[in-house]
Amino acid sequence: MATLATQFKAALSRIEPKVDAENAAEAHKLVTAALKADDKLKKLGISTFIIGSYGRDVSIKRVKDVDVFMRLEKATDSLRPSEILDHVNDVLEDVFPGQVTRQHRSVMIEFPDFDLSVDVVIARPCVDHPTEHWQIPEKIEEDGRASWIETNPIKMSELTNKANDDFLLSTDGVYVPLVKLIRQIRRTWVDEQPGGYYFEVLAYHAFQDLEPDKNTVAEYLCVILREIADRLPDYVTDGPDDPTLDEHTITTKATKEQIEAAAERIAEAAQLAEDALEDKDICASALKWQELLGKTQQTKEPEFVFALPEACNADGTEKPRGALVKGAPAVPAGRDRYA
Repeated sequence: MATLATQFKAALSRIEPKVDAENAAEAHKLVTAALKADDKLKKLGISTFIIGSYGRDVSIKRVKDVDVFMRLEKATDSLRPSEILDHVNDVLEDVFPGQVTRQHRSVMIEFPDFDLSVDVVIARPCVDHPTEHWQIPEKIEEDGRASWIETNPIKMSELTNKANDDFLLSTDGVYVPLVKLIRQIRRTWVDEQPGGYYFEVLAYHAFQDLEPDKNTVAEYLCVILREIADRLPDYVTDGPDDPTLDEHTITTKATKEQIEAAAERIAEAAQLAEDALEDKDICASALKWQELLGKTQQTKEPEFVFALPEACNADGTEKPRGALVKGAPAVPAGRDRYA
């Protein structure tokens, strides 16, 4: 069984959005400061929280947008979506002229120097569950009217933290690293839809239902990926349960045909992962893991996420073993089998 721990550790580092995270933090800081300086928003009890994959620390290179959940804790049910969207748009346009776009349910601010944007998602306390949930603007209808829709994104952050505490590899949380790898596999094997959050929820349910306890990242990945592959065909009509809202399911822009295509591709990916794990030839196994994880995307110079061990050729064969000569300036590369 080839688990290649050293290569998986390097792969996770290679998809980590280090520079993007620094830029995202700065962009979030600037936007939040602009919003909290506004008197009307102060009276409405503004409180911000970073949501989305970046907020949950499950984002991978590259981070192109950051979602700021702008809670208006003192807002009542008289607050209208179009009214507050217009106001927030004006507040941000004054501070970031020419960088702001009003959208159906959020206001986007572009930061060209960072090559990313910040989406401000406005929320008021939920009318039916004011102490637990929130409501965000729903897409504007053809008659120009807009309404609110119930949501609870902060709960997903809490569930993510708990899952990472519950599922361990040695003493470290393994849930967050696995979600990052699943997101990378989705980018490599699936067309645009379903999106990354959809697969994150599938991974969450897989962990909760299977409660896996493995010794390596490779073994965890095989188990979770197989479970996702087996479940996807069941969600052609309705998505998986929303772990943040009772009696709700996850919605997606994906069509029936896109879900079916994704299910087929992820089944292929799951089989490839299982073959890689079982392959006793280290180099052949590493080549399969490399194919599974693909290359970094949306980067200036895409690179393989999973690097082959030094002892392997690019085609998955093993390099000739050189004789170790006493006094030689270098030694033959190791095989990384026991890393």
